[in-house]
Amino acid sequence: MGDGHNAVPRTLVGYVAQLVVLGGSLYFLTACQESAPHSDRASRAPSTRTLRDTASAALEGVFDVGGHKLYLKCEGTGSPTVVYLHGLIVTRGGSQSSGLIPGYLRDLVRVCVYDRANVGFSDTVPGPITGQDAVKDLHQLLEAANVRGPYVLLGGSFGGLIAVMYAATYPEDVTGMVLLDASLPDDLINIDERFLPLEARMKADDWKRNRELMDLLTTFRQAHAIQRVGTKIPLTYIATTTVDLDPSWPVEQMTTAIRANQRAFVDSFTPGRLLLLENVPHFMERAIPQTVAKEVRRVIAVTSAR
Repeated sequence: MGDGHNAVPRTLVGYVAQLVVLGGSLYFLTACQESAPHSDRASRAPSTRTLRDTASAALEGVFDVGGHKLYLKCEGTGSPTVVYLHGLIVTRGGSQSSGLIPGYLRDLVRVCVYDRANVGFSDTVPGPITGQDAVKDLHQLLEAANVRGPYVLLGGSFGGLIAVMYAATYPEDVTGMVLLDASLPDDLINIDERFLPLEARMKADDWKRNRELMDLLTTFRQAHAIQRVGTKIPLTYIATTTVDLDPSWPVEQMTTAIRANQRAFVDSFTPGRLLLLENVPHFMERAIPQTVAKEVRRVIAVTSAR
């Protein structure tokens, strides 16, 4: 997929760590993200002491979220605060997957990126962990670092599902979202359980095969249970037009269901915008940073006009 992201093969979730990508953005099986190698990462890890630049509101450090610490970096000033949530990590990667996007936004608002548990500069914790755990961690991280809302959440792939869960859990804190080919709360029941043979579906022990130790099956069930209907915040959902599915599956029916699931989700927001792009990879942050930043600015403009 270029730009350091791993190419995600069409393989069975139950058998491998790299989970199947549904390119239409309904990643009921979700994609795994890996960033460019960085052999000097350990030497560049921030100390436990928070680094602040009061002139630019820059902030970088690790913060205690209740028994473990997470890495956070913020730059720029202005409100709302944009928070980037990275995709599911197989081996390495995380906050830096945002690429150039923060640079295109920091002149307008404050932009923050962070590493979830077991990723990048953040602490290692035992698994399994769930989406609800990730939501709680992010909430405590923002509080510990005194990064105030309101927030516009920018979620890529599986990070988009965590963003949706965060917005459902803390609706008073979130004023808008931009999702990048993101997993959605109804992927499990509308795609996985409708079309896939049993051996290809998510399994309870899949958490052992991703770096985050993330329990995907439980997370999708949690997301479905807490999703909000009729959410009155602006949303832009950017999807690739290419749906990469195993040819042994009912590709045409699945593609139709994936797109319908996307549209139904987008239509539940006010306003909701579905942007379909050709020749764009699933992990699009580094491929089209200006386009992503433009959509974030569009959402911010809507929130500011209210």
